[in-house]
Amino acid sequence: MPGIESPLPIHMGIVCEQCRKVHFIAPSSGIQFSRSGGRIYQLKCPPPCATTREFQEYLMLPYRVADEVFRTGYAEEDEYELVRSIERPAPRYLAAHG
Repeated sequence: MPGIESPLPIHMGIVCEQCRKVHFIAPSSGIQFSRSGGRIYQLKCPPPCATTREFQEYLMLPYRVADEVFRTGYAEEDEYELVRSIERPAPRYLAAHG
């Protein structure tokens, strides 16, 4: 319908607890597989933040963000919205044992 905008697309990302940027796994140069093995990723937030942390894929959350922002690899705090209504499956190890 004319005049009605579609909602922003949803992309999975991980937030940097220090600077509050959300990093998206596909386009971000700051997210790589960790050398510690397994399905662990390492986030290296670019300066001036420069925080480094490891995380597993199941910790990523869905965020609404414009495609042009997504393509940069991260979104500033005022450029994204956490999507709270998406059901996420339990991690395999919890589903198998819980």
